[in-house]
Amino acid sequence: MQSNNECKINNMMDKSELLDAIRKDIMGELDAIIHYDRHIRSTDDKMAKAVWTDIRDEERVHVGELFTLLATLSPDEAKYFAEGEKEVREILRDMRYDI
Repeated sequence: MQSNNECKINNMMDKSELLDAIRKDIMGELDAIIHYDRHIRSTDDKMAKAVWTDIRDEERVHVGELFTLLATLSPDEAKYFAEGEKEVREILRDMRYDI
């Protein structure tokens, strides 16, 4: 007999579904960052700003963790990330930004 805290999962995600789930998780974390930023900008209360800033920064860490997981599980996707970084760096170099 299962307790209320246990759940049996009958449909495990395949690799494609797993990668999609991670991408959706990244979207959720980015949405949360925007959400907390709006709160931070909307108040002068120092205590609320401090707590929301801490929470927002934790969400940023989660984005980094999820991108790392995605890149590790999908080396092909990691190649696209690297190509995107290379293209931005080239643009910045052409604009004479130090990077």
